[in-house]
Amino acid sequence: MDMNMDVKDLFAALKKKSGSKKKDTRGGSSFVNFFEKNPKMKIILPAILVLIAVAVAVVLIITGIQTETDVDPDSAVAGQAVEVLPMQERTEGVTLADGVDPFAEDVIANAKLSGLIYNSDGYWTAIVSTQYGSYTLQVGDYVGSSSWLVEEITSNTITFSLGEKTRTIEMKS
Repeated sequence: MDMNMDVKDLFAALKKKSGSKKKDTRGGSSFVNFFEKNPKMKIILPAILVLIAVAVAVVLIITGIQTETDVDPDSAVAGQAVEVLPMQERTEGVTLADGVDPFAEDVIANAKLSGLIYNSDGYWTAIVSTQYGSYTLQVGDYVGSSSWLVEEITSNTITFSLGEKTRTIEMKS
């Protein structure tokens, strides 16, 4: 190349060199070449992608609706009435002296099973009322500061233990 060549001559020389090569009018891409050789694939591939998207959406919808909860057949069914504990006003004279256990053996005989709640995690919660207070209990709980332990809760009973002694209270209708 001559150093004294001006810009017009340089562009003319470059144009001449590029013109000598045969241009690929098809785009030169292997992707484009594939679709030119297989024109039906222009319809088939998008259809496959749409089918895959629909299948994924259907699987997500189906698995999102189903829940894996084991419900006790004896438990309450949706739509059934739920009894709410009534507010109890305790009279001034019915209080315990300091240090007296409200869930002592003589008091447990008067305890009432006021409510039962079945949790979706598979355990029961019981509401036990005495003349001195109400307790919300689950299996393994001690009643207040006493030694009475909740051993078992079923769909209509609660069982307490104190050493060798056990007491079962049934829900009254």
